[in-house]
Amino acid sequence: MRMRLPFLALASSITPSVVPHPTYNGGVDRALNLLLYPSNLASPGRLVKIARSLSPLFSQTRIVGIDQGGLPTDEAVAPTVHLTRIRGASLGAPLGGVRVVGAWGARVYRRFARQRVAAVSAQNLFLLPLTHALARRTGAVFAYNAHELETETVGSAGLRQRLQRVIERHYIRRADVVSVVNESIAQWYRDTYPGVDPVVVTNAPTGADGVIDLRAQLGVPESALLYLHSGYLAPGRNIALILRAFAQVEDVHVVFVGAGALLPEVERAAATHPNIHRLPPVEPDQVLAMTRGADVALCLIESGCLSHRLSTPNKMMEAFAAGMPALCSPLAEARRYLGEQADTWVLEDPEHDLVRALDRITRENIDAFRPPVIPTWEEGAARLREAYERALAARSH
Repeated sequence: MRMRLPFLALASSITPSVVPHPTYNGGVDRALNLLLYPSNLASPGRLVKIARSLSPLFSQTRIVGIDQGGLPTDEAVAPTVHLTRIRGASLGAPLGGVRVVGAWGARVYRRFARQRVAAVSAQNLFLLPLTHALARRTGAVFAYNAHELETETVGSAGLRQRLQRVIERHYIRRADVVSVVNESIAQWYRDTYPGVDPVVVTNAPTGADGVIDLRAQLGVPESALLYLHSGYLAPGRNIALILRAFAQVEDVHVVFVGAGALLPEVERAAATHPNIHRLPPVEPDQVLAMTRGADVALCLIESGCLSHRLSTPNKMMEAFAAGMPALCSPLAEARRYLGEQADTWVLEDPEHDLVRALDRITRENIDAFRPPVIPTWEEGAARLREAYERALAARSH
């Protein structure tokens, strides 16, 4: 299906002076790397990790987001890595998606079309037309760094999903580099788009050594197991189910470490049930130390879409990195990592199985747990750098 999407028309309507093509010379004076993402970049964790990992290949890297007020328009996060916020709309506002793809995207294009851009990447499916147009205009490497299974999310349905599939199908084979977050999603892309072989960059956790003694902070007796739910208190994480389940048991405790829209529900439950606790979020480099302070992590992501079912939740990876088990939803990646241990730690139907699991899991089960080997961030980052290096070298010939 041939199509002419807005940014292709935009690119042809702007005629800046010719931009000299950057010449590959092993990372010295390699011009600019752009990562485009339609958010205010308030929590750009994975984006910053990608940018830092690629930064040796470029003179400057800019993670480009939306300026919605309240945050700096330019913010350094590493010596050669900056967050750049350009005025635009919120995706959640009325017609926000259209306004992002229109007005904000046009401003991004005009800002960088005259610059020496060596690589530009879409960190969101709807930015593929803009990214491709900017790459063609500047002669840059064109990359697609998918943060989830982009066409199969909870919000993907009806006309929106059909549009997503058209955009992705139209552009993905034109990308010089495609990366995804885990092997299950990589295989889906290989099966769906023959000839596309994504680089896998798993969001493996990093953090300080040591243990934060949650049990002492909360007054949980040594005889009781302590479960941990870390991260945002938001829909899609079975928080209501967890609260109901722990309200039915007495000698098993849970602590929620985080904040979010469902915080009031958690605080009400904590005020009523002595085995339900809540603590404020910790700094990112303290997450692993905090995780080690519990006995079992909870990773009960609701599997309402294929993207969720194929996801690699941070909670699960943090638990494995901390050497402890995670009680998981029926996720493909949980089963892949756990192997035969999945019979103990994966709940086929959390709604019906959670209370029974809290009754059956013992200290002996926890002591017998063997943490799976998980990839380090640097392993995936090295593969991504190699893919960029090959693409940059090809562009220079």
